[in-house]
Amino acid sequence: MNKLAAVELLVLSAVVNGGVRAAAAQDERAGERERSAEASLLVEQLGAEEFSLREQATTRLIELGVAAKSAVETGKTHPDREIRYRCERILQIVDEVDFQRRLTAFTAGRSEGLDLPAWRRFRILYGDDGETRRLFAQMQQAEAELMHAVENGPQGVARAAEARTNQLQLSQRRAGEATPLGSIAALLFAAVSDDVNLGLQTSYMLVNFCNQASFVEGMNEPGKSKVLRKMLSEWITRSEGVVAQQCMALAIRYDLKEGLIPATRILRNRGEQPLVRQTAMMTVARLGDATHVYLLETALDDASRISAHRIDNVQYETQLRDVALAAVLILRKQDPKQFGFDRIRMNESTVFNFGTIGFENEDKRKQAFAKYQEFKTGADQPR
Repeated sequence: MNKLAAVELLVLSAVVNGGVRAAAAQDERAGERERSAEASLLVEQLGAEEFSLREQATTRLIELGVAAKSAVETGKTHPDREIRYRCERILQIVDEVDFQRRLTAFTAGRSEGLDLPAWRRFRILYGDDGETRRLFAQMQQAEAELMHAVENGPQGVARAAEARTNQLQLSQRRAGEATPLGSIAALLFAAVSDDVNLGLQTSYMLVNFCNQASFVEGMNEPGKSKVLRKMLSEWITRSEGVVAQQCMALAIRYDLKEGLIPATRILRNRGEQPLVRQTAMMTVARLGDATHVYLLETALDDASRISAHRIDNVQYETQLRDVALAAVLILRKQDPKQFGFDRIRMNESTVFNFGTIGFENEDKRKQAFAKYQEFKTGADQPR
């Protein structure tokens, strides 16, 4: 075959293929027009006197699905109340079926997912792989309305999150229902959205959810934990005040170094509440290193009272400086018992039990601090 014949054959093939595609597109448009016309007639049939006809029309409109949406939407304003009612129901079913179809295609990697609310932002922040998509699908399944709020901007996000946490809390109390991972992840995603500040009660509930079994399991799954840890870390980083106190406890539980960010900020602010500063000290003791000792040492003169309790008729008092000293000793890899903390008990969630580090009198406290100063002088001497 010469070159000219080959070119002619290619041109002919392109023309034929183009014609086939054009014909197929034309057929598709004709089919859409037919389905649309059928849907309009079926909407009118929803108001038929015979119940069986109304039911047949309902079933067929659901089968037509998205192709019937325009006609069904129009039917929502029909003068006939029966037609309006049925159109509302049909639309809900059609939307749900279409949503599940799109979600299945998205999870299987057959679609970009750009029609799913908030996916663009989620993909930029957390990547796009099979496990990430499955987690995002769980979020969509559990919290479709909240994800729409995130997509639409910051104004309504805090309000939507508050309403949803209240509902989840109510379900938990009444029916003992566990909060699904998809809900917790969606709430975390909302919490770290730009210009969003969750209310105090909503934040407390989110902390509670992050301690529940479904979240703990997610944090232990390699695929999911990558995203969950990143979301939780960002929320912890942003936290302030009493919310930061709760978030630092989460940082300790899940070994998130980002807990040092609010802890450092709080320790530098001597005006912060003593109980919040106490948690910041625990966070530094657990997640920090020797470079953080100076932060704790700035609180060695803070006599703010943390707690008081009586054991075997002996009154013990814990002050903030006691917590600071115990934390310093841990960072310096020293045994607090060797410095006068005879009753100290270590604890995985709070490093040590606060009630076990107080002193029975001021003399005992002074002895402990003097021994530390002696140790520090020796440790800081050049060798």
